[in-house]
Amino acid sequence: MQRLKLNLRDGEVLLEHLLGQGVDIAHDCGGVLACTSCQVVIREGLEHLQAPSNDELDMLDRADGLAPNERLACQVRGTGELLIELPCSDAPVHTIERPVLVSARAAKHLAAQLAKHPGAVAVRLAALPSGCSGFRYRVDPTDAVRDGDTIFDSGGVRIAVDATSLPYVQGTTLDVVEEGLSRHLRFDNPNAKQTCGCGESFGV
Repeated sequence: MQRLKLNLRDGEVLLEHLLGQGVDIAHDCGGVLACTSCQVVIREGLEHLQAPSNDELDMLDRADGLAPNERLACQVRGTGELLIELPCSDAPVHTIERPVLVSARAAKHLAAQLAKHPGAVAVRLAALPSGCSGFRYRVDPTDAVRDGDTIFDSGGVRIAVDATSLPYVQGTTLDVVEEGLSRHLRFDNPNAKQTCGCGESFGV
């Protein structure tokens, strides 16, 4: 078990805070309350946290973890100092940050997409729990850089990656593939241990 003392900002999610600090914590579902891998023990500071929802209590009950000080980090929000305890895990983390890159073709393609959204300040790259291999990529223009985002600049394109997605997409190179009249993004992701035939979903 690992003990950590930390401070949450107003409304900050504990899982995002931990990932943003490069802490090794499992989050198999990507933080969408579909698993219990991010279970933690709150040793001090429970009074600073929002009460768990019925859905969180139900997930903890399935994991035989219904003690008052056990929570799922993806559901913990609050403000103030906490002392938490978490088990070691094999989750991929960004202790060594590798940049997200885009090829010249991808840069041209993404720049054209951004031009269609005048308020966009970056392209947001995310890994969402879905798809036939476990996760899927999502690439969209974004009009804001959020707290906890990591920003990469490549080929003249600004790329924003949230703290939850970063362990799964760091080091990825985006390229554009043309097949006949269609054009789509290709992801060369060193974290992916398996990919599906569509190339849009992957497992780690």
